[in-house]
This record gives sequence, C-alpha cells and structure tokens, in this order.
Amino acid sequence: MPSKRLTLSLSGLLALAAWLAPQPLLAADIMTLFTTPQERQIINSNRYKTDEPKPVEPEPEVEIELPMQMVTMEEVVASYDVSGVTLSNDGAHTVWINKIAYEDGAQLDDNSRVKVFADDGIRVRITTPDGKHHFAASGETLEVTYLAPIQN
Repeated sequence: MPSKRLTLSLSGLLALAAWLAPQPLLAADIMTLFTTPQERQIINSNRYKTDEPKPVEPEPEVEIELPMQMVTMEEVVASYDVSGVTLSNDGAHTVWINKIAYEDGAQLDDNSRVKVFADDGIRVRITTPDGKHHFAASGETLEVTYLAPIQN
C-alpha cells in the first residue's frame, strides 16, 4: 500500500508541474511598447536625425528701461573666532567658527562662506559677502568690516 500512495503523490506532483509549466506564447499575447503606428513613426524619424546642432539665430535685443533703485549699503563689523579645524580624508573638512561647526564650503549666518586649506599649513578662508577673502588659523580671531546691502 505505501507504494500506491507514493505513486499517487508523484503523479499529483507531475500533474501540478505540467500545469505550472510555461505555456507557449501566441502572437496575440505579445504586446508592443508603442501601441500606435503614429508613435512608432515619431520614434523612427527621431532616431535617424543627426546630432549636429542647428544654427541658432540670435534674438533681437530689446532694451527694457528699469526704474533706478538706490541700494543702501551698511557697514557690518563681524568677529570670527576660529576655534578648531578637523581634516577628513574622505569627506568635507570641518571648522568651528564662533562655537558652531561648519563643513568646508558652508555658508555662515551672515552669508559669508568658509573654505579650509590644508596645503602647507592649515588655514581657514572666510569670504565675506562683498567678495573679500580673510584668512585665519585655528585659535585666531578675525575682526572684519564689510559693506552689505540693506534688505528693503
């Protein structure tokens, strides 16, 4: 009797495997990526175009007269206390200015930018909003004055 059970189980598994086997696909079952002949024509016409840029004609310049605005500048005195620098081999360097950590290239609260140089000696460059560069080493304090526009 055990052999009949085994035979029935094997035949059941074979029937299940035959039912789960992939069926041959009919041509009607295969879908295309583009469903309309118009889309296919657009794709084919774009495929065979050259990559040469077409000459662009310059647009005529139109002078627009803007009303004159007076930009009011104020003198800003800032103090930057460079208290430490951490150099990293695989990421951005970190510098502590006024007890706040900034990554290399970060923007300070007053729109100044910070950059760390680790060439000959470790130096920190602070570029103020007026574009001037100021350099300091770790443990130094910079007192800078620059002009900044007043926001209306």
